[in-house]
Amino acid sequence: MALDEISKAVLESVQREAELILKSAKKESEEKKKNAQKNAEEKAERFYQLAVRNIDEEMARKSVQVQGQINKEILKEKNIIINQVFQKAKEVILKSAGQDYQQLMEKLLARAIPQGIKGSIRVHKEDLELFRNLVNKWNATHGTVLTIDDRNCLPSRGGFLFVAEGFQIDQTLDTILSDLQREIVPIVAQRLFVGNI
Repeated sequence: MALDEISKAVLESVQREAELILKSAKKESEEKKKNAQKNAEEKAERFYQLAVRNIDEEMARKSVQVQGQINKEILKEKNIIINQVFQKAKEVILKSAGQDYQQLMEKLLARAIPQGIKGSIRVHKEDLELFRNLVNKWNATHGTVLTIDDRNCLPSRGGFLFVAEGFQIDQTLDTILSDLQREIVPIVAQRLFVGNI
């Protein structure tokens, strides 16, 4: 019987050892499984975060592009309106009563033509008679020789071009209003479009 008891004891010992090995292997397998699952979840989370960040960046870039395009269109429309305002100003000046237009042209002559300088002025053919009177008055008042170049009329009405030896002074309404527009467009835009986008 001693052999049976030894055999039984060895079997029990082997069985306990096998159970411990199985239990240890199972525990190690569970830990590896948990680690693999955790690594896969972390990898998936990193991939998800990267995808979200890429999508966010792409959306932000597209949003900036769209906003830029919208701003360009708004600016284009605002510039059209501002140009219309200055075009209307020119029309009002040209349609003003003869005396008002004449006084404005007289002021422009006084502002633009240096004292004692000889020269000629070019005007639109519709303004020839008005400027003949102004030039006669100018010459009588200032004692200088100012003439009208009626062979080289300006293409559009409003104002004049003073031509002297070596220089010329552009006092056409187109140039004056263009210069004025560049100078005061921020103020006009602010008043026209304040609070409007």
